[in-house]
Amino acid sequence: MSGQYVIAIDRNHDGTFLDLDEGLAGHVLELKWRLGLRQPYDSIADYGMAQIALRNVQSSFSPERKRLDIGTRVQIACQDGGERVILFTGFISQVSVDAGDWSEGRSVIHVQDIQPWLEASPARLSPISNVSADTVIDRLLDGALVRRAVVADYCIIDVPGHDRIDSARVFPPQNLGRRLQEGKTRFAYVGDWWDETTSIRRAIRDLAESERGRFYIDRGGQAVFLNRHQTLMRETLSATFVDDMRGMAYAYGDQRVNRVSLLMTPREAGEGGTTLWQLPQAERIGARTSLTLNLRFTDELGRPVGLLEFERLQAAFHRDERGEGRAIREKVSARIIEIGFTSLLARLENNSARDVFLTELLVIGKPLYRRDPLELTLSDGAGIHLHGLRHFTQDLPALSDIATAQAFASYELERRKHPTGTVRELRLDARQHPSARRLTLFDRIRISETRTGHIDQEYFIIGEEHQVSQGGARHEIRWMLEPADLSRFVVIGDSVIDDREELIAPY
Repeated sequence: MSGQYVIAIDRNHDGTFLDLDEGLAGHVLELKWRLGLRQPYDSIADYGMAQIALRNVQSSFSPERKRLDIGTRVQIACQDGGERVILFTGFISQVSVDAGDWSEGRSVIHVQDIQPWLEASPARLSPISNVSADTVIDRLLDGALVRRAVVADYCIIDVPGHDRIDSARVFPPQNLGRRLQEGKTRFAYVGDWWDETTSIRRAIRDLAESERGRFYIDRGGQAVFLNRHQTLMRETLSATFVDDMRGMAYAYGDQRVNRVSLLMTPREAGEGGTTLWQLPQAERIGARTSLTLNLRFTDELGRPVGLLEFERLQAAFHRDERGEGRAIREKVSARIIEIGFTSLLARLENNSARDVFLTELLVIGKPLYRRDPLELTLSDGAGIHLHGLRHFTQDLPALSDIATAQAFASYELERRKHPTGTVRELRLDARQHPSARRLTLFDRIRISETRTGHIDQEYFIIGEEHQVSQGGARHEIRWMLEPADLSRFVVIGDSVIDDREELIAPY
Protein backbone atom coordinates (compact mmCIF):
# COMPACT_ATOMS: atom_id res chain seq x y z
CA MET A 1 0.00 0.00 0.00
CA SER A 2 1.24 3.46 -0.87
CA GLY A 3 3.31 5.25 1.75
CA GLN A 4 0.76 8.08 1.98
CA TYR A 5 -1.33 5.86 4.31
CA VAL A 6 0.14 4.94 7.68
CA ILE A 7 -1.37 2.06 9.67
CA ALA A 8 0.22 1.27 13.02
CA ILE A 9 -0.36 -1.04 16.00
CA ASP A 10 0.68 0.19 19.45
CA ARG A 11 2.40 -3.08 20.33
CA ASN A 12 4.15 -1.73 23.44
CA HIS A 13 0.96 -0.01 24.70
CA ASP A 14 2.67 3.34 25.35
CA GLY A 15 0.01 5.45 23.60
CA THR A 16 2.14 6.27 20.54
CA PHE A 17 2.41 4.70 17.09
CA LEU A 18 5.96 5.75 16.22
CA ASP A 19 8.08 2.72 17.19
CA LEU A 20 9.88 0.91 14.38
CA ASP A 21 7.95 -2.36 14.78
CA GLU A 22 4.50 -0.74 14.93
CA GLY A 23 3.98 0.19 11.27
CA LEU A 24 2.30 -2.15 8.81
CA ALA A 25 3.81 -0.78 5.60
CA GLY A 26 3.98 -3.41 2.87
CA HIS A 27 1.43 -5.71 4.51
CA VAL A 28 -1.87 -3.86 4.02
CA LEU A 29 -4.20 -4.92 1.21
CA GLU A 30 -7.38 -3.00 1.97
CA LEU A 31 -8.81 -0.63 4.58
CA LYS A 32 -12.39 0.07 5.61
CA TRP A 33 -13.60 2.24 8.47
CA ARG A 34 -16.58 4.27 9.60
CA LEU A 35 -17.45 6.63 12.45
CA GLY A 36 -20.17 9.08 13.37
CA LEU A 37 -23.98 9.17 13.24
CA ARG A 38 -26.16 7.01 11.01
CA GLN A 39 -29.11 9.35 10.49
CA PRO A 40 -29.73 13.12 10.46
CA TYR A 41 -30.77 14.52 13.85
CA ASP A 42 -29.55 11.45 15.77
CA SER A 43 -28.12 12.32 19.17
CA ILE A 44 -25.49 9.58 19.55
CA ALA A 45 -23.10 8.04 17.05
CA ASP A 46 -23.16 4.45 15.91
CA TYR A 47 -20.24 2.21 16.84
CA GLY A 48 -17.01 3.22 15.12
CA MET A 49 -15.41 0.23 13.36
CA ALA A 50 -12.53 -0.56 11.01
CA GLN A 51 -11.24 -3.56 9.07
CA ILE A 52 -7.60 -3.89 8.01
CA ALA A 53 -6.91 -6.67 5.49
CA LEU A 54 -3.28 -7.85 5.58
CA ARG A 55 -0.97 -10.24 3.76
CA ASN A 56 -0.30 -13.14 6.10
CA VAL A 57 1.97 -15.38 4.07
CA GLN A 58 4.47 -15.92 6.92
CA SER A 59 1.81 -15.99 9.68
CA SER A 60 2.92 -12.57 10.88
CA PHE A 61 -0.71 -11.77 11.73
CA SER A 62 -1.81 -15.13 13.13
CA PRO A 63 -2.25 -14.32 16.84
CA GLU A 64 -1.55 -17.88 17.99
CA ARG A 65 1.75 -17.86 16.07
CA LYS A 66 2.90 -14.31 16.72
CA ARG A 67 1.46 -12.24 19.56
CA LEU A 68 -1.28 -9.77 18.63
CA ASP A 69 -3.22 -8.88 21.78
CA ILE A 70 -6.95 -8.21 21.70
CA GLY A 71 -7.48 -4.68 23.00
CA THR A 72 -4.29 -3.29 21.45
CA ARG A 73 -4.75 0.19 19.97
CA VAL A 74 -4.59 0.69 16.20
CA GLN A 75 -4.42 3.92 14.25
CA ILE A 76 -5.08 4.68 10.59
CA ALA A 77 -3.53 7.90 9.30
CA CYS A 78 -2.28 9.49 6.09
CA GLN A 79 0.55 11.80 5.14
CA ASP A 80 -0.79 14.99 3.59
CA GLY A 81 1.75 17.65 2.67
CA GLY A 82 4.22 16.39 5.25
CA GLU A 83 1.55 16.40 7.99
CA ARG A 84 0.20 13.26 9.62
CA VAL A 85 -3.62 13.34 9.49
CA ILE A 86 -5.33 10.88 11.86
CA LEU A 87 -8.26 9.10 10.21
CA PHE A 88 -9.33 6.48 12.79
CA THR A 89 -8.19 5.21 16.19
CA GLY A 90 -9.56 2.15 17.95
CA PHE A 91 -8.84 -1.17 19.64
CA ILE A 92 -8.46 -4.66 18.21
CA SER A 93 -11.68 -6.61 18.87
CA GLN A 94 -10.88 -9.78 16.90
CA VAL A 95 -8.62 -11.18 14.17
CA SER A 96 -9.87 -13.34 11.29
CA VAL A 97 -7.24 -15.54 9.64
CA ASP A 98 -7.48 -17.53 6.38
CA ALA A 99 -6.46 -21.15 6.95
CA GLY A 100 -5.41 -24.06 4.75
CA ASP A 101 -3.16 -24.44 1.71
CA TRP A 102 -5.82 -23.12 -0.68
CA SER A 103 -6.58 -19.94 1.26
CA GLU A 104 -5.72 -16.43 0.09
CA GLY A 105 -3.25 -16.01 2.95
CA ARG A 106 -5.00 -13.00 4.47
CA SER A 107 -5.67 -11.79 7.98
CA VAL A 108 -8.29 -9.18 8.81
CA ILE A 109 -7.84 -7.12 11.97
CA HIS A 110 -11.21 -5.89 13.26
CA VAL A 111 -11.04 -2.64 15.21
CA GLN A 112 -13.69 -0.91 17.33
CA ASP A 113 -14.02 2.34 19.25
CA ILE A 114 -14.95 2.46 22.94
CA GLN A 115 -18.72 2.42 22.45
CA PRO A 116 -19.23 -1.36 22.81
CA TRP A 117 -17.56 -1.05 26.23
CA LEU A 118 -19.83 1.85 27.12
CA GLU A 119 -22.77 -0.36 26.16
CA ALA A 120 -21.49 -3.13 28.44
CA SER A 121 -20.81 -0.85 31.44
CA PRO A 122 -23.70 -0.26 33.87
CA ALA A 123 -24.79 3.32 34.54
CA ARG A 124 -24.46 3.95 38.27
CA LEU A 125 -24.42 7.42 39.81
CA SER A 126 -25.02 8.78 43.25
CA PRO A 127 -28.00 11.18 43.48
CA ILE A 128 -27.39 14.23 41.31
CA SER A 129 -29.58 17.25 40.55
CA ASN A 130 -29.51 20.69 38.90
CA VAL A 131 -26.77 19.78 36.44
CA SER A 132 -26.07 20.07 32.73
CA ALA A 133 -25.59 17.07 30.46
CA ASP A 134 -21.81 17.44 30.16
CA THR A 135 -21.30 17.14 33.93
CA VAL A 136 -23.24 13.87 34.08
CA ILE A 137 -21.57 12.48 30.94
CA ASP A 138 -18.18 13.26 32.48
CA ARG A 139 -19.05 11.27 35.60
CA LEU A 140 -20.48 8.40 33.57
CA LEU A 141 -17.32 8.15 31.48
CA ASP A 142 -15.21 8.04 34.66
CA GLY A 143 -17.17 4.95 35.69
CA ALA A 144 -16.93 3.17 32.33
CA LEU A 145 -14.99 -0.08 32.14
CA VAL A 146 -12.84 0.78 29.12
CA ARG A 147 -9.40 -0.28 28.02
CA ARG A 148 -7.07 2.67 28.59
CA ALA A 149 -4.99 4.13 25.78
CA VAL A 150 -1.76 3.67 27.77
CA VAL A 151 -1.12 0.60 29.94
CA ALA A 152 2.68 0.38 29.68
CA ASP A 153 4.39 0.99 33.06
CA TYR A 154 1.07 0.91 34.92
CA CYS A 155 0.16 -1.66 37.55
CA ILE A 156 -2.45 -4.29 36.59
CA ILE A 157 -2.80 -6.96 39.28
CA ASP A 158 -2.37 -10.60 38.13
CA VAL A 159 -1.34 -9.65 34.58
CA PRO A 160 2.25 -10.77 33.81
CA GLY A 161 4.47 -7.85 32.95
CA HIS A 162 2.12 -5.33 34.56
CA ASP A 163 1.97 -6.57 38.17
CA ARG A 164 5.13 -4.91 39.52
CA ILE A 165 3.64 -2.82 42.31
CA ASP A 166 6.98 -1.43 43.45
CA SER A 167 8.07 -0.14 40.04
CA ALA A 168 4.83 0.57 38.12
CA ARG A 169 2.61 3.63 38.13
CA VAL A 170 -1.02 3.64 39.30
CA PHE A 171 -3.64 4.61 36.72
CA PRO A 172 -4.87 8.23 36.97
CA PRO A 173 -8.59 8.77 37.69
CA GLN A 174 -9.54 9.77 34.13
CA ASN A 175 -9.74 6.68 31.94
CA LEU A 176 -10.12 8.25 28.48
CA GLY A 177 -9.75 11.51 26.60
CA ARG A 178 -12.81 13.69 26.17
CA ARG A 179 -14.03 17.05 24.86
CA LEU A 180 -17.34 17.98 26.42
CA GLN A 181 -19.12 21.24 25.70
CA GLU A 182 -21.20 22.72 28.49
CA GLY A 183 -24.86 21.83 28.08
CA LYS A 184 -27.40 24.63 27.66
CA THR A 185 -30.11 23.07 29.84
CA ARG A 186 -29.83 22.37 33.54
CA PHE A 187 -31.77 19.25 34.48
CA ALA A 188 -33.53 19.20 37.83
CA TYR A 189 -32.87 15.45 38.24
CA VAL A 190 -30.78 12.95 36.33
CA GLY A 191 -30.71 9.17 36.55
CA ASP A 192 -33.95 8.48 38.40
CA TRP A 193 -35.28 6.52 35.38
CA TRP A 194 -32.27 4.20 35.08
CA ASP A 195 -32.53 0.60 36.23
CA GLU A 196 -30.11 -2.32 36.44
CA THR A 197 -30.24 -2.83 32.66
CA THR A 198 -29.28 0.76 31.77
CA SER A 199 -25.84 0.99 30.22
CA ILE A 200 -23.57 4.02 30.22
CA ARG A 201 -24.06 4.39 26.48
CA ARG A 202 -27.86 4.35 26.89
CA ALA A 203 -27.61 6.90 29.72
CA ILE A 204 -25.43 9.19 27.57
CA ARG A 205 -27.93 8.86 24.72
CA ASP A 206 -30.77 9.90 27.06
CA LEU A 207 -28.80 12.97 28.16
CA ALA A 208 -27.79 13.95 24.63
CA GLU A 209 -31.40 13.65 23.43
CA SER A 210 -32.72 15.66 26.37
CA GLU A 211 -30.18 18.42 25.64
CA ARG A 212 -30.73 18.04 21.86
CA GLY A 213 -26.95 17.72 21.62
CA ARG A 214 -24.60 15.14 20.04
CA PHE A 215 -22.20 12.51 21.36
CA TYR A 216 -19.61 10.68 19.28
CA ILE A 217 -16.07 9.29 19.29
CA ASP A 218 -13.68 11.32 17.11
CA ARG A 219 -10.86 10.18 14.85
CA GLY A 220 -8.36 10.25 17.69
CA GLY A 221 -10.53 8.05 19.93
CA GLN A 222 -11.74 10.86 22.22
CA ALA A 223 -15.31 11.11 23.50
CA VAL A 224 -16.97 14.31 22.24
CA PHE A 225 -20.18 15.99 23.38
CA LEU A 226 -21.62 18.97 21.50
CA ASN A 227 -24.40 21.08 22.94
CA ARG A 228 -27.42 22.01 20.82
CA HIS A 229 -26.00 25.42 19.85
CA GLN A 230 -22.99 23.92 18.04
CA THR A 231 -24.75 23.46 14.70
CA LEU A 232 -26.41 26.87 15.00
CA MET A 233 -23.25 28.80 15.80
CA ARG A 234 -20.70 27.04 13.58
CA GLU A 235 -20.86 29.00 10.31
CA THR A 236 -17.34 28.48 8.93
CA LEU A 237 -17.32 26.52 5.67
CA SER A 238 -14.71 23.79 5.31
CA ALA A 239 -15.29 22.94 1.63
CA THR A 240 -17.53 23.58 -1.40
CA PHE A 241 -18.55 21.00 -4.00
CA VAL A 242 -20.04 22.04 -7.36
CA ASP A 243 -21.04 19.21 -9.73
CA ASP A 244 -17.79 17.37 -8.93
CA MET A 245 -18.94 14.64 -6.60
CA ARG A 246 -18.76 10.92 -7.41
CA GLY A 247 -22.40 10.57 -6.43
CA MET A 248 -25.01 11.67 -3.93
CA ALA A 249 -28.27 10.44 -2.43
CA TYR A 250 -30.85 13.20 -2.93
CA ALA A 251 -34.56 13.34 -2.08
CA TYR A 252 -37.18 16.07 -2.00
CA GLY A 253 -39.49 16.24 1.02
CA ASP A 254 -38.26 13.17 2.91
CA GLN A 255 -37.06 15.20 5.91
CA ARG A 256 -40.25 17.21 6.43
CA VAL A 257 -42.08 17.13 9.78
CA ASN A 258 -45.33 19.01 10.41
CA ARG A 259 -46.36 17.61 13.79
CA VAL A 260 -43.93 17.32 16.70
CA SER A 261 -44.66 15.51 19.96
CA LEU A 262 -42.19 15.60 22.83
CA LEU A 263 -42.58 13.55 25.99
CA MET A 264 -41.39 14.98 29.27
CA THR A 265 -41.73 13.56 32.76
CA PRO A 266 -42.76 15.59 35.82
CA ARG A 267 -41.19 14.65 39.16
CA GLU A 268 -42.43 14.86 42.72
CA ALA A 269 -40.25 14.68 45.81
CA GLY A 270 -41.54 12.50 48.65
CA GLU A 271 -41.20 12.90 52.40
CA GLY A 272 -38.05 12.22 54.38
CA GLY A 273 -38.06 9.09 56.51
CA THR A 274 -39.74 7.03 53.77
CA THR A 275 -38.86 3.34 53.45
CA LEU A 276 -37.63 2.86 49.89
CA TRP A 277 -36.70 -0.83 50.22
CA GLN A 278 -37.65 -3.49 52.75
CA LEU A 279 -36.51 -7.08 53.20
CA PRO A 280 -39.53 -9.23 52.22
CA GLN A 281 -38.61 -12.18 54.47
CA ALA A 282 -35.87 -13.34 56.81
CA GLU A 283 -32.74 -14.64 55.08
CA ARG A 284 -30.18 -17.11 56.42
CA ILE A 285 -26.53 -16.02 56.31
CA GLY A 286 -24.07 -18.84 56.74
CA ALA A 287 -21.21 -18.86 59.21
CA ARG A 288 -18.19 -16.83 58.07
CA THR A 289 -20.06 -15.66 54.99
CA SER A 290 -20.40 -12.32 53.25
CA LEU A 291 -23.07 -11.38 50.70
CA THR A 292 -23.46 -8.40 48.38
CA LEU A 293 -27.03 -7.31 47.63
CA ASN A 294 -28.22 -4.87 44.99
CA LEU A 295 -31.30 -3.20 46.47
CA ARG A 296 -33.42 -1.65 43.71
CA PHE A 297 -35.99 1.02 44.51
CA THR A 298 -39.31 0.65 42.67
CA ASP A 299 -42.91 1.73 43.09
CA GLU A 300 -45.97 -0.51 43.17
CA LEU A 301 -45.93 -0.68 39.35
CA GLY A 302 -42.30 -1.73 39.20
CA ARG A 303 -41.06 1.65 37.94
CA PRO A 304 -37.75 3.01 39.27
CA VAL A 305 -37.92 5.39 42.24
CA GLY A 306 -35.13 7.87 42.83
CA LEU A 307 -33.22 8.21 46.08
CA LEU A 308 -33.14 11.97 46.50
CA GLU A 309 -31.60 11.91 50.00
CA PHE A 310 -30.20 8.85 51.77
CA GLU A 311 -30.77 8.76 55.54
CA ARG A 312 -29.83 5.32 56.85
CA LEU A 313 -29.55 1.58 56.29
CA GLN A 314 -31.32 -0.25 59.11
CA ALA A 315 -30.57 -3.94 59.77
CA ALA A 316 -31.22 -6.57 62.45
CA PHE A 317 -29.73 -10.07 62.93
CA HIS A 318 -31.14 -12.90 65.07
CA ARG A 319 -30.49 -16.58 65.72
CA ASP A 320 -34.14 -17.32 64.96
CA GLU A 321 -35.79 -16.49 61.61
CA ARG A 322 -38.86 -15.15 63.43
CA GLY A 323 -36.71 -12.45 65.03
CA GLU A 324 -37.45 -13.57 68.56
CA GLY A 325 -35.00 -13.05 71.40
CA ARG A 326 -32.09 -10.68 71.68
CA ALA A 327 -30.69 -9.19 68.45
CA ILE A 328 -27.14 -10.16 67.52
CA ARG A 329 -24.69 -7.25 67.29
CA GLU A 330 -21.27 -8.90 67.48
CA LYS A 331 -19.41 -10.24 64.42
CA VAL A 332 -22.26 -9.28 62.06
CA SER A 333 -22.65 -6.14 59.99
CA ALA A 334 -24.58 -4.48 57.17
CA ARG A 335 -22.74 -1.69 55.38
CA ILE A 336 -23.12 0.34 52.21
CA ILE A 337 -20.71 -0.17 49.32
CA GLU A 338 -22.24 2.21 46.79
CA ILE A 339 -25.28 4.47 46.60
CA GLY A 340 -26.93 4.92 43.22
CA PHE A 341 -29.94 7.01 42.29
CA THR A 342 -32.31 4.05 41.94
CA SER A 343 -30.41 1.34 43.80
CA LEU A 344 -27.95 0.67 46.60
CA LEU A 345 -25.20 -1.94 47.00
CA ALA A 346 -24.99 -3.37 50.53
CA ARG A 347 -22.51 -5.86 51.99
CA LEU A 348 -23.77 -8.27 54.67
CA GLU A 349 -21.19 -10.11 56.78
CA ASN A 350 -21.42 -12.89 59.34
CA ASN A 351 -17.99 -13.49 60.86
CA SER A 352 -19.25 -15.76 63.65
CA ALA A 353 -19.01 -19.57 63.75
CA ARG A 354 -22.81 -20.05 63.57
CA ASP A 355 -25.50 -19.27 61.00
CA VAL A 356 -27.60 -16.17 61.63
CA PHE A 357 -30.78 -14.74 60.14
CA LEU A 358 -31.12 -11.28 58.66
CA THR A 359 -34.57 -10.41 59.97
CA GLU A 360 -34.74 -6.74 59.02
CA LEU A 361 -33.16 -4.62 56.30
CA LEU A 362 -34.54 -1.19 55.44
CA VAL A 363 -33.34 1.64 53.23
CA ILE A 364 -34.73 4.91 54.55
CA GLY A 365 -34.53 8.29 52.87
CA LYS A 366 -36.31 10.86 50.73
CA PRO A 367 -37.75 9.43 47.49
CA LEU A 368 -38.20 11.04 44.09
CA TYR A 369 -41.22 9.84 42.12
CA ARG A 370 -41.69 10.03 38.35
CA ARG A 371 -45.23 10.82 37.37
CA ASP A 372 -47.00 9.92 34.13
CA PRO A 373 -45.34 11.54 31.09
CA LEU A 374 -46.76 14.70 29.58
CA GLU A 375 -46.95 14.91 25.79
CA LEU A 376 -46.49 18.34 24.27
CA THR A 377 -47.58 18.56 20.62
CA LEU A 378 -47.20 21.36 18.08
CA SER A 379 -48.54 21.20 14.53
CA ASP A 380 -48.35 23.11 11.26
CA GLY A 381 -51.99 22.89 10.17
CA ALA A 382 -51.42 24.37 6.72
CA GLY A 383 -48.61 21.93 6.02
CA ILE A 384 -50.66 18.95 7.16
CA HIS A 385 -53.58 19.86 4.85
CA LEU A 386 -51.33 20.71 1.92
CA HIS A 387 -48.64 18.03 2.11
CA GLY A 388 -50.07 15.33 4.39
CA LEU A 389 -49.24 14.43 7.98
CA ARG A 390 -45.64 13.67 8.93
CA HIS A 391 -45.33 13.08 12.68
CA PHE A 392 -42.15 13.12 14.80
CA THR A 393 -42.18 11.88 18.42
CA GLN A 394 -39.32 11.82 20.90
CA ASP A 395 -38.98 11.05 24.59
CA LEU A 396 -36.72 13.46 26.52
CA PRO A 397 -36.33 11.59 29.83
CA ALA A 398 -34.19 14.14 31.66
CA LEU A 399 -36.45 17.06 30.80
CA SER A 400 -39.03 18.17 33.34
CA ASP A 401 -39.52 21.82 32.31
CA ILE A 402 -42.47 22.44 29.99
CA ALA A 403 -41.16 25.78 28.67
CA THR A 404 -37.94 24.14 27.46
CA ALA A 405 -39.90 21.30 25.88
CA GLN A 406 -42.08 23.83 24.03
CA ALA A 407 -38.97 25.63 22.73
CA PHE A 408 -37.56 22.32 21.48
CA ALA A 409 -40.80 21.46 19.69
CA SER A 410 -41.05 24.94 18.11
CA TYR A 411 -37.49 24.73 16.84
CA GLU A 412 -37.95 21.25 15.38
CA LEU A 413 -41.17 22.24 13.64
CA GLU A 414 -39.82 25.49 12.19
CA ARG A 415 -36.74 23.93 10.66
CA ARG A 416 -38.47 20.92 9.12
CA LYS A 417 -42.08 21.84 8.27
CA HIS A 418 -41.43 22.95 4.67
CA PRO A 419 -40.69 20.28 2.02
CA THR A 420 -37.18 20.81 0.70
CA GLY A 421 -34.58 18.94 -1.27
CA THR A 422 -31.92 17.34 0.92
CA VAL A 423 -28.76 15.38 0.32
CA ARG A 424 -28.46 12.41 2.68
CA GLU A 425 -25.13 11.10 1.38
CA LEU A 426 -22.23 12.46 -0.64
CA ARG A 427 -19.68 10.15 -2.27
CA LEU A 428 -16.26 11.40 -3.32
CA ASP A 429 -13.06 10.10 -4.89
CA ALA A 430 -10.10 11.20 -2.76
CA ARG A 431 -7.90 11.37 -5.87
CA GLN A 432 -10.08 14.22 -7.15
CA HIS A 433 -10.57 15.71 -3.67
CA PRO A 434 -7.42 14.96 -1.64
CA SER A 435 -8.29 17.65 0.91
CA ALA A 436 -11.55 15.79 1.69
CA ARG A 437 -9.55 13.31 3.77
CA ARG A 438 -9.06 16.09 6.33
CA LEU A 439 -12.79 16.78 6.70
CA THR A 440 -14.50 15.02 9.57
CA LEU A 441 -17.54 15.03 11.83
CA PHE A 442 -19.48 18.31 12.09
CA ASP A 443 -17.39 20.13 9.52
CA ARG A 444 -19.68 22.35 7.44
CA ILE A 445 -19.74 22.05 3.64
CA ARG A 446 -21.65 23.63 0.74
CA ILE A 447 -23.12 21.65 -2.17
CA SER A 448 -24.35 22.73 -5.61
CA GLU A 449 -25.64 20.20 -8.15
CA THR A 450 -27.11 21.32 -11.46
CA ARG A 451 -29.24 18.31 -12.41
CA THR A 452 -31.33 18.50 -9.21
CA GLY A 453 -31.27 22.30 -8.96
CA HIS A 454 -29.87 21.93 -5.46
CA ILE A 455 -27.72 25.08 -5.34
CA ASP A 456 -25.60 26.55 -2.53
CA GLN A 457 -27.06 24.37 0.22
CA GLU A 458 -25.06 23.80 3.38
CA TYR A 459 -24.65 20.62 5.42
CA PHE A 460 -22.82 19.15 8.35
CA ILE A 461 -20.89 15.91 7.99
CA ILE A 462 -22.42 13.64 10.63
CA GLY A 463 -20.93 10.32 9.57
CA GLU A 464 -18.01 9.16 7.45
CA GLU A 465 -17.13 5.89 5.74
CA HIS A 466 -13.89 5.15 3.91
CA GLN A 467 -12.55 2.35 1.73
CA VAL A 468 -8.93 2.31 0.58
CA SER A 469 -7.84 -0.32 -1.96
CA GLN A 470 -5.52 -0.97 -4.92
CA GLY A 471 -2.41 -0.30 -2.90
CA GLY A 472 -3.72 3.06 -1.77
CA ALA A 473 -4.44 4.27 -5.30
CA ARG A 474 -8.17 4.23 -4.66
CA HIS A 475 -9.84 5.93 -1.70
CA GLU A 476 -13.63 6.20 -1.73
CA ILE A 477 -15.28 8.51 0.80
CA ARG A 478 -18.95 8.40 1.79
CA TRP A 479 -20.36 11.11 4.04
CA MET A 480 -23.69 11.06 5.85
CA LEU A 481 -25.07 14.61 5.94
CA GLU A 482 -27.53 16.74 7.90
CA PRO A 483 -28.91 20.07 6.64
CA ALA A 484 -27.40 23.13 8.28
CA ASP A 485 -29.68 25.95 9.37
CA LEU A 486 -29.17 29.00 7.20
CA SER A 487 -30.87 32.34 7.97
CA ARG A 488 -34.16 31.29 9.58
CA PHE A 489 -32.91 31.89 13.12
CA VAL A 490 -31.51 35.01 14.67
CA VAL A 491 -28.58 35.18 17.09
CA ILE A 492 -29.23 38.19 19.31
CA GLY A 493 -26.41 40.74 19.07
CA ASP A 494 -25.05 39.09 15.92
CA SER A 495 -27.85 39.20 13.33
CA VAL A 496 -29.78 41.94 11.54
CA ILE A 497 -33.53 41.43 12.03
CA ASP A 498 -34.77 42.70 8.70
CA ASP A 499 -36.23 39.57 7.12
CA ARG A 500 -39.75 38.43 7.96
CA GLU A 501 -38.63 34.82 7.38
CA GLU A 502 -36.26 35.04 10.32
CA LEU A 503 -37.39 34.27 13.85
CA ILE A 504 -35.95 34.37 17.33
CA ALA A 505 -35.93 30.87 18.76
CA PRO A 506 -35.94 30.48 22.57
CA TYR A 507 -33.51 27.64 22.14
